Amino acid sequence: MLRVHTLDGREWRVAEGAAAVAAAAEEDERPAWIEAVAPDESERAALVRGFGLHERSVEDALEPQHPPVFREFDGHLFLIVHAPETVERRETRKVALALGARWVLTIVRAPLPMLEPVDALMRRHPDYFLAAPERVAHAILDHMSQVFEERVDEMIDRTEALSDRSIERASADLLPKLHHLRRHASALTRIVRAQRDVCQSLARGGSPFLSRAVEPHLRDVADHMLRVYDLLEAVRDGILAARDSYLTAANNQLNTTVRTLTAVATILLPLSLIAGIFGMNFERMPLLREPAGFWGVVGGMALCAVATWGWFRRRRWL
Repeated sequence: MLRVHTLDGREWRVAEGAAAVAAAAEEDERPAWIEAVAPDESERAALVRGFGLHERSVEDALEPQHPPVFREFDGHLFLIVHAPETVERRETRKVALALGARWVLTIVRAPLPMLEPVDALMRRHPDYFLAAPERVAHAILDHMSQVFEERVDEMIDRTEALSDRSIERASADLLPKLHHLRRHASALTRIVRAQRDVCQSLARGGSPFLSRAVEPHLRDVADHMLRVYDLLEAVRDGILAARDSYLTAANNQLNTTVRTLTAVATILLPLSLIAGIFGMNFERMPLLREPAGFWGVVGGMALCAVATWGWFRRRRWL
C-alpha cells in the first residue's frame, strides 16, 4: 500500500496508489511524505522509478531483520532504524527512511503500531512537519529512540526484580529467566550499537538534505541512542550480578542442606554403633538378663543423641 501525505494550505491531504506517488515524484515545490506499507512488486517499481531509489535499498528495507544502516546517494539519504515492540521479544521492528530535498519516504514490512503516536503528532501539527520532510524523519527517529529507551528501562526494572529474588531465594526457575534476559539484552545491544552509529552519522551534519536547524535535534537523538547503549551495558552488568547472587545463594542452600544432613548422620552414627554392639549374638552380654537393660540402653542412646545435638548447636552448625 502506498500513501502520499501533503499539505494543502494548512490542511492535511492523503492520496493513495502508484499514481499519487508518480505525481509526488514529479512535484517540484510541494513537500510530501510517502508511506509504503508492505509494497508489492509494482509498488516497489514505482518507488524506484519515482524517487531514484536503489533496488538493493528497497530489498534491504523489506528484509525482516536487516541491521541499521546509513547510506548517502546523489539524490537522497537512506537509513534503516529499529525499535523493540515488547520487552519479552528479542526481535525488533524496523523502519526504512529515504530523505530527499523535498520528500521523505518510509517503508515498513507491515503496519507498525508503535508509529501511531508520531502519526497523531504530525496530524495535530501538519503545517510544521509536512512543510519540511526532514522534520518527519526526525520525528520518527526520535520516537524510535524513545521506544528503545522505554523498553530498556523495563529491562532494568526486570533485572533488578530478578536480582532481588536471587538474593531472597534461589528458585529453580530464576536461572532460565536470567539466561533469556541476557540473550535479549545481547540481541538489542547489537542493534543499538549499529543504530548509534547511524544516528551519529546523521548528527554530524554536512548533508544537503539536512538543514542546520534540524542538526541539534538529530544530535539529541544520537545522545538518546548513546544513553540506550549505556543502559544496555548496565542491564548486562545487572544480569551478571544477579546470576552471581543466584549461584551464591544456591551454593549456600546446598551447603546448609549438606551440613544438616551431615549433622543428622553424625547424631545417628553413635546410636547405630550402640545398637550394633548390643545386637551381637553372644550368650553373655551386659544388661542382657537385666529387666531394665533395654531401657538403660535406649536412655544411653537418647543421652548420646542429645549431647551430640547440643554440641552442634553450640558450634552453630544447626
